[in-house]
Amino acid sequence: MLSSLFTTRAMREVLGDESRIDAMLAFEAALARAEADAGVIPPDAAEAIEAACRSFTADTRALAAATRTAGNPAIPLVKALTAHCAEPGRGWVHWGATSQDVIDTATSLVGRRAVALLDSELIRLCDGLAALALAHRDTVMPGRTLLQPALPITLGFKAAQWLDMTMRCRERLGAAAADACLLQFGGAVGTLAALGVAAATVRERLGQLLELPVPHLAWHTSRDRIARLGCEVAVLTGTLAKIAGDVALLMQAEIAEAFEPAAPGKGGSSTMPQKRNPVAAPAVRAAALRANGLAADLISALPQEHERGAGGWHMEWTVLPDLLLGAAGALSHVGEVIEGLEVDPARMRANLETGGGTLMSEALMMALAPRLGRLEAHRLVADLARRTITGGPTLRRLAEQDETVLAVLGREGIAEAFRPEAYLGVAGASIDEAVARWTRRRD
Repeated sequence: MLSSLFTTRAMREVLGDESRIDAMLAFEAALARAEADAGVIPPDAAEAIEAACRSFTADTRALAAATRTAGNPAIPLVKALTAHCAEPGRGWVHWGATSQDVIDTATSLVGRRAVALLDSELIRLCDGLAALALAHRDTVMPGRTLLQPALPITLGFKAAQWLDMTMRCRERLGAAAADACLLQFGGAVGTLAALGVAAATVRERLGQLLELPVPHLAWHTSRDRIARLGCEVAVLTGTLAKIAGDVALLMQAEIAEAFEPAAPGKGGSSTMPQKRNPVAAPAVRAAALRANGLAADLISALPQEHERGAGGWHMEWTVLPDLLLGAAGALSHVGEVIEGLEVDPARMRANLETGGGTLMSEALMMALAPRLGRLEAHRLVADLARRTITGGPTLRRLAEQDETVLAVLGREGIAEAFRPEAYLGVAGASIDEAVARWTRRRD
């Protein structure tokens, strides 16, 4: 009932039991082929094992029950596969490998597909953000610091900042996945002693068959790569929560500048008919809050004992998938929000007058500063702004009535100082640069 809110069906399928079992079977089939190619096991034995892996159908309930007894799913799976395998392969199944080789390599295979799924959604989101940035390159709105009106920006500038963050997340996530999704093959303690002089040959061939990088050493208790991957997923989820949170704040009735896309029955209240609540933002923030703890779990699992961990490794089995599931849900939500974002440019411009136009006080100060000095200009404008805030006329009206301001700027200079489009700095150039960078890096 709740999973549809917090993840996607596609990610559930990638990380589901059938997908994991298929990945473990892929390891066993490739292992047999690699060992046959290296002359470790007979070719007809490898053929029988490969055929068994193709035709084997796991009883997931029985496998789950046996996992509780065995301590990991590889042991009962290999036992069931061996029973299913025809001679002469039966005696050669899982030759020289250990349970962790099967499980970690399967995690790499599944993790690679999961990150590829995230990457496709990241491309979609970045495309949407780039389009939003360009469409609203000149749509002025209040910038806000410490939740208070500050200076004018454009919605395109805000979208460009979102795009910049998301591009970095995509790059770092891809690099972490490339580093973490690799072959695990070390045998009982990482030395592959059971394979003798053929060990290195089998390992290289196994990596080729599975299209996985082959590390220099087994990483049974060297879990830094997994921790980094999990942390990058958590950073991505937190970044998505920042975007969704900004939209939720813009949806506040007191601001009402942008909204999550509307749909029948979306964002209502069971008791208050007037409500238009954010739906995506709470779900994305929930994923980010959970990701914080899950990433910390992976960090806490780093000090694993000797050559095989007792608990830390086991914890990863559910923690990393949970991170990926949450990130997929968050990405789906934010992608839909950005593609369907409802924008009210008129309200954005009207909100620039919040506080009687005091949002433009810095622009007025900087216009006066070359003649009066920054400190004197600051003192003068601060006094005028204080009078506006305490119930006086607008800041522009007071500026037009002030002899000093009139003498320095004249009415045309005052009008220019209160024009938001004239005080956007490098906003436009920043938008163009961010969108151009995404266009170059997209593929």
